[in-house]
Amino acid sequence: MKHGKTLLLPSWHSIADGLLRHRPGVFVLVAGSLFISLAHADLVVMKNGDRITGEIQEIWDGDVVIEPEYDDDVNISISLDNVAYIESEREFEIELADGRDVIAKLSGRGAGGKQLIEIDGQRTSVTYDQLEQLDEIEDYYDWDSRIDFNFAMNKGNTDSVNAKLYGDTNLKLGDHRHIADLTITREEQDSATTRESDLLRYNYNWLFSDDWFMGVDTSAERDPIRDLDHRFIAGATIGRDIWDKPRRSMNVQVGLGYLTEKSSPVDDIGNPLPSESNESVTALWTYRFRYDLFGDDLEVYHNHTINWYLTGRTNTVVKTVTGLRYEITDLLYLNTSLDFDWESDPAGTAKNEDLALVVGLGLEF
Repeated sequence: MKHGKTLLLPSWHSIADGLLRHRPGVFVLVAGSLFISLAHADLVVMKNGDRITGEIQEIWDGDVVIEPEYDDDVNISISLDNVAYIESEREFEIELADGRDVIAKLSGRGAGGKQLIEIDGQRTSVTYDQLEQLDEIEDYYDWDSRIDFNFAMNKGNTDSVNAKLYGDTNLKLGDHRHIADLTITREEQDSATTRESDLLRYNYNWLFSDDWFMGVDTSAERDPIRDLDHRFIAGATIGRDIWDKPRRSMNVQVGLGYLTEKSSPVDDIGNPLPSESNESVTALWTYRFRYDLFGDDLEVYHNHTINWYLTGRTNTVVKTVTGLRYEITDLLYLNTSLDFDWESDPAGTAKNEDLALVVGLGLEF
């Protein structure tokens, strides 16, 4: 057996003593930085005495979620039944069980073992049952996007290819929100194109109060297989946020718009008929819903729009998407959706409805 020299590592105390004697300025800087880091960390104290430091993300559905200091890629979800108290120097948006929304701090243990919160410099003790929801205060700027790709191919007695590409982006600048999405769908069966539709939508809204907003809603659509050369819609809307939380959102919009469209119908044997153009005033309805389950691993969503033609030809257009997104990694998720389109009086000889079940992968960034 070979014997080597023993390497003695200096202790923290000896390092501190050396810095204090020879480099007092460096010592003060290092100690100060460490103190600031610890002072700004949130603290969750468990009933069994365990202590977790990090950054509180939210309180929702009876759990507190904290990002620990040792790993910023992990969120720990802890049942509030196991929590003694929480301390933080930061302010949070808190929804109380009595319906009030307040900006408050979590200031440690309160009277009777309750949680102490500070609202506008005034401290009060509450039970965790009274904390309906807690969220970090929203940043002035926020942005997120996703891309879904769904593809299916069949070979054999019937050759078919189905593909759908969907992408959306959401940009928030203070009270101004921009939402845009693009859907491209292609289908072929036995080398014949059976669907070729494109839909681009853009929605802007301005929050003029806590829950209410005014907006502009626009869309451009083409679907030549259904004889629709183009349909353009632009309108003004007013809407309300029913929920606007990190784990759940729901809002509705209603308004009036202007619509112009052109169709090139064909007869039963494919011969072209005279093209038709239409201009209408249209009533607009938009609904968006999203709800996270099991932490943020599973998302349920439903979006739909309805356009009622008030002038010109009689028609009602309904578009709905209902689906699930299951998070595989921070960037990748599995997406399943049921897409349903319906028109009371479609162009040419097209059918009233389109129904598709799609499964694919998505990227969120």
